Amino acid sequence: MTTSMLLSFNPPIVKRLLGWKKAEGEDKWSEKAVKSLVKKLKKSAGLEELEKAITTQSCNTKCITIPSIRKQTY
Repeated sequence: MTTSMLLSFNPPIVKRLLGWKKAEGEDKWSEKAVKSLVKKLKKSAGLEELEKAITTQSCNTKCITIPSIRKQTY
């Protein structure tokens, strides 16, 4: 499956972030990683800051904290 095929099934933010991918191959893994990142950052302003940092490629953007999800067993 090519990157262009993957992009046709994703939300706009996922498409934009995948467009900045530099390495070739592993399209499915990249798509899954970006979707997971978008899901984690969606609840905060982190998603907007991530896109801003990637598109401007500036060190003057804010830090982005990616929340971890820990499974707890009792």
